[in-house]
Amino acid sequence: MNIPSVFPEKMTIFGGIQVSQTLVAAFGTTIGIIIFALIFRFVILKNFRRVPKGLQNVMELMVDGINKFSSSIMGDKAKAIAPYIMTIFAFIILSGALEFLGIRSPATDLNCTIGLAAITFILIIAFSIRYKGMKGWLKTYAQPKAFMVPINVLSSLAVPVSLACRLFGNMFSGLVVMDMLYGALGYFAIGIPALASIYFILFHLGMQSYVFTMLTMSFMEEKL
Repeated sequence: MNIPSVFPEKMTIFGGIQVSQTLVAAFGTTIGIIIFALIFRFVILKNFRRVPKGLQNVMELMVDGINKFSSSIMGDKAKAIAPYIMTIFAFIILSGALEFLGIRSPATDLNCTIGLAAITFILIIAFSIRYKGMKGWLKTYAQPKAFMVPINVLSSLAVPVSLACRLFGNMFSGLVVMDMLYGALGYFAIGIPALASIYFILFHLGMQSYVFTMLTMSFMEEKL
């Protein structure tokens, strides 16, 4: 039984450049989301009707769900962050769904989760400055007293570390569990690993996407 390595396998592109498979998968997922967004904006959106039907119903339910989810945590400020929440949710779900094709999810690579956490951390700072101004943002590190500045700075820096390690740990552990299940039962009960795979991938992805986006908004709410 081969346990997946923390470090993803490398592959050669453009004649000699060595990159990880998860990096290629991450870029492929990102490009796919961008293409869909462009098609949706310039093709599908034009055909939307006042009375929704079919795909329009599904899209409106998704957008409404994200808006309500964001508003439940961030209130009136949710409109500004909701698009990012929907994008990051879609990225984690779609990139994780690549496992159905036998492709390792980018979220099982610590480099990818660090990137997602870094983007979130930058947005937390940006929105804090936007709503409080530079002075207001800096003052948050001196609350409730000035001697708390070092502790508050360390606490703030711990946010991206926590987000990155939490998502990576949960996603990688799911990958290991599925690999062990296939190794133990694959030759004796083909249907069981297949059903378990569908459950683990879909449920696990939904749960981790929810946790990551909820923590993102919670950390952001603390700074607004």
